[in-house]
Amino acid sequence: MRKIVVALIMGGLLAWGMSDKELAININLAGKQRMLTQRMAKDLLMVVAGIKSQEAKEDLRSSMELFDRTIKGLMQGDKGLGLVASKEQNVQEQLKKVYSLWLPFKERVERILSGNYSKEDVAYIKEHDLKLLEEMNRAVGFLVESGKASKAQKAQAINLAGKERMLTQRIAKDLLLLHLDPNSKEAKADLQESMALFERILKGLQHGDKELGLAPTQAPWIVAELQRAQEMWEEFKARVQKAKSKEDLAKLMEMSDALLAQMNKITKMYEAIYNRRKKIASINSIVNEFVEEKEGQKHVINLAGKQRMLTQKMSKEALLAALNQGSQQNLGQLRSDMELYDRTLQGFKKGDAELGLSATTNPEVLAAIQQVEQLWNPFKEHVERFLAQGSVKDLGYIVAKNEELLKRSNDLVQTFKRAYPTEGLMDESRREIVDIAGRQRMLTQKMTKEKLLVMLGVNPEENKRKLQETIALFDRSLHDLIHGNQERLLAKPSNKAIIQQFRKVETLWKQLKPLYEKDQLSDAEKELLMKGNVLLLKEMDKAVVLCESATEY
Repeated sequence: MRKIVVALIMGGLLAWGMSDKELAININLAGKQRMLTQRMAKDLLMVVAGIKSQEAKEDLRSSMELFDRTIKGLMQGDKGLGLVASKEQNVQEQLKKVYSLWLPFKERVERILSGNYSKEDVAYIKEHDLKLLEEMNRAVGFLVESGKASKAQKAQAINLAGKERMLTQRIAKDLLLLHLDPNSKEAKADLQESMALFERILKGLQHGDKELGLAPTQAPWIVAELQRAQEMWEEFKARVQKAKSKEDLAKLMEMSDALLAQMNKITKMYEAIYNRRKKIASINSIVNEFVEEKEGQKHVINLAGKQRMLTQKMSKEALLAALNQGSQQNLGQLRSDMELYDRTLQGFKKGDAELGLSATTNPEVLAAIQQVEQLWNPFKEHVERFLAQGSVKDLGYIVAKNEELLKRSNDLVQTFKRAYPTEGLMDESRREIVDIAGRQRMLTQKMTKEKLLVMLGVNPEENKRKLQETIALFDRSLHDLIHGNQERLLAKPSNKAIIQQFRKVETLWKQLKPLYEKDQLSDAEKELLMKGNVLLLKEMDKAVVLCESATEY
């Protein structure tokens, strides 16, 4: 019966309600932009205060890139984010206003990240983050109003649940401002106002608030998550009253991020039930739960697959850093890859809202994560020492152990696949496609690492053999992804965007493959190969995202 229902919905009813879904996504992501304005300001203050400075810088970069992509997506559309450009004139005009404020704001964030910035740049961010927030909030309001009156309360629930995300970061920012200047009346007043508003909205989502345009939440699964948010909020409030030391402040930053993750989860739940029609309410709840679960599974498999690539990319960047005498670009990329691998691994275990990960409770998956950690923890220590000292001994460890870490990372991918039940051959095929396409990203880095080892004369015969095997595997898998392979459960794509992306990868691969196979390369060819490898990884990653997110393959 469940399969019949799903087939019926996929055959027409989802398309019938698509405009509602698109509006809900736009409201959610536009609302998330408000949070990002405060998160960027908070991260900047963490850098100034010396609280987890490196993590704050990385988070600042991620927030900046996400804000930039989302504001463009809201104006022009972005398939990867699920955004459709609004046709409402007032929405577009307001988004353009936000964009005009964003460009000088972004310019200063970039200068801060580069390390070549002035006090004026820091002051600009502190002075303009609330203006950017205010104008982004107006854009969200116009989006909510663009829905029909009958949709108003449900759209408002997405809006205000999303606003709670922003308030977690605004409160954290105010706490940092008070740490830097305990006598700041402005920060103290804003903190009290923000905390009061957070509390009112949270109660309104649970019990209703006519002035805020909120009806009491009826969905039991959301009620349970709101109760959890209430408990987290009470604990956070109590700790704010007692906080005195820098350590207390650091703990509050962690708690604010946990509260952010919880409110982000709740916002997505409101988005999922937006404008469900009474006649098909029960059907839609089944289908949405089914579709969201499957989308989440593909996303986890995608990120787990990306971990495989990072094991090889870290090795490649370490070798390039050694060849280029401590190239800051390669060392910076190595650090970024290390931090992403570590964050994603922790996200699988504990959850990470920004990465779209929920904490796992599956015993088999947890055991597999533990197996990876046993290799990752010492591997990470050697990477950190190599970054600090550039020692040959640490480089040797990275080269010697990266394939063992790759194998364990791949074992985790397969464990995730086993942990998720499939709904027939079509579902199994889509997951296999995401896995194989994701593995191609890893192979781009593995073959480059092996080529570098051959060029350096490190076990040249063995690494040459491995390189040939990696080239052949990439070749064969790319062919199967383009043309399909029934034995491997790989369907031939019919989605135009996916076909075009695979063809783009194929064209680039035909240019690079001879360079990987050639024994001796000129300096110009070496440079071409390294630049081409970066582009090949980028285009292959786009293909994976399309395979993961496309409704029809």
